[in-house]
Amino acid sequence: METSESPYRTPTRALVVEIAFDGDRCENVTLFLSTLSETHAGPETLDEALNHERDFLPARSNETEQTILIRRRAIRTVTVSDAVAAQCRAHDEAFSCVDLVRLELVGGETIEGTLATVLSPQKPRLSDYFNSGAADFVPLTVAEGVTFVNRDFISIVWL
Repeated sequence: METSESPYRTPTRALVVEIAFDGDRCENVTLFLSTLSETHAGPETLDEALNHERDFLPARSNETEQTILIRRRAIRTVTVSDAVAAQCRAHDEAFSCVDLVRLELVGGETIEGTLATVLSPQKPRLSDYFNSGAADFVPLTVAEGVTFVNRDFISIVWL
């Protein structure tokens, strides 16, 4: 990851990801994450950036080198390589539940991986996690690294 430093820009860290959009279009881009998190000590994680309330994410097309803005709701999945997967989630999270799941997306694509969640004692079931709406993107650890799946594109969760 590289860092962008300029007196006219917010300091950011560059993170190379593959984004899949609705309609089977994939794009390799560099996302720009803040060097400071709003919720914990350290830099903003990919999890935070994807689940932030802003509608568009700043990025650079790795093919054209153009700066672009990507609408979060148009993203089906975001995959980051195994090498940087540990930097994708907040460092101080202690997961209370780890499950192997298969997500079937609208259109029939399936993604299988490990889902690590933090569940409250009042709502300890995996269905509670999916119904909570706490996060727009569900992080799955997959063979390639971590894939964040937009919950709007999930049609079935296989346990």
